[in-house]
Order: sequence, then structure tokens, then C-alpha cells
Amino acid sequence: MATRELIFLRHGQTEWNAEGRLQGRGDSPLTPLGRSQVEAHLNWLVSRRPMRLLASPLGRTRATAAILADALGLQVETDPRLVERSMGHFEGWKLAEIEVARPDDMSARLRDPWNYRAPGGENYDDMIARVRPLVDELLASPAASVVVVSHGTLVRALLCQVLDLDRDTTLRLHQPNAIGYVVRLGNGAPEILRCDGSSIESGLLLYD
Repeated sequence: MATRELIFLRHGQTEWNAEGRLQGRGDSPLTPLGRSQVEAHLNWLVSRRPMRLLASPLGRTRATAAILADALGLQVETDPRLVERSMGHFEGWKLAEIEVARPDDMSARLRDPWNYRAPGGENYDDMIARVRPLVDELLASPAASVVVVSHGTLVRALLCQVLDLDRDTTLRLHQPNAIGYVVRLGNGAPEILRCDGSSIESGLLLYD
């Protein structure tokens, strides 16, 4: 098989990111830092010559993709399957606020982060079921390089399937706003690169 690349980007920092609020399907605009994080991706992204640019339809990801599209000469293809994990009732809340107002929910989240659903929200199995058809399409795509702009938690569901990660590794996976993951697929095991505006290193970034 010829080498192909799936490039997973998170949107740039938003106002709610800076305030420590859960976003989910809610939205807030990119900060100036967030826009500079997206622009810095172009330092390494242009040379990979992507052929497609997919994005979640939420405002923060569309704003991120629009910055990239201009420089890459690509059209943004939005896909609703790429929206962030729904946090239901708790969208816009800080974790400290949940701990005070709904301590049972915070305990349940800490006890079983994989299966926990916020009221009206999703858990990891819900996300994986939602994006599985899209992952199959990406793996079957003839495009040599595809950029996917999504969200911090949703990318875990994507990489869990692309890399066949176990639950523990999936939950520990970290993608700061300024880092992109490149998964190179060919013969043998996938190669994983993490890239920011100034460096390219091997492997996933994991929480301890």
C-alpha cells in the first residue's frame, strides 16, 4: 500500500478554553492566541500537500479550517459526525462548578470516565459509534493526505479506531490546541507524528 496520511488538528484556543469551560456542542470564538496557533500549523502543514480538508460544522472548527483553507487552496468539507462530544446540561460549566452543584455527577465522571454521560450528553461509546463510519471512509479514501479539524475529546474517538487504541490509552490521549497529529499509513504499523509550529516529534502525547 502506498503511504497515506491522516492529519488530525484541534481547533485553536477559544474563549471558553481560556476560561476552563466545557464546550461540547456549545461554542465560543477563537482567541487571538487561538488564531496564531492555527496559523503556526501552516509552517509544517503546507509541505505535506493535503488533498482534502474536513471539519466539524461548529463555529470554532469552521473558523480554524477557514484559516487553513486559504493557505492550502482547499475547500472546507464540513461533516456533522465530527462535532465535539455533547456535554448536555453541563456545556458552558467549569468542572469546579459541577463539583459544587452536582457532586454525584463529578464522582461518576471520575469513577468511570469511559461510560459516564453528562445529563443529555454522550459517553465514549456513543462518540465511537458516531464516527466509526467516517473512520472507515477515511481509511478507504484514495486521497494521499487528508486534514481533519475536530475537537479535543472527539479526536480521541477518531484515533482510538484508526490506531486500535485500548481504553486506558484513549483516555490518556492529549491534544493541546497547538498540536496536530499525523498518522502515516502504509505497510506495517502506522507511524505517528505530533507537530506544532516549530517542531515535529514521534508518538502520541499522553497524560500521566
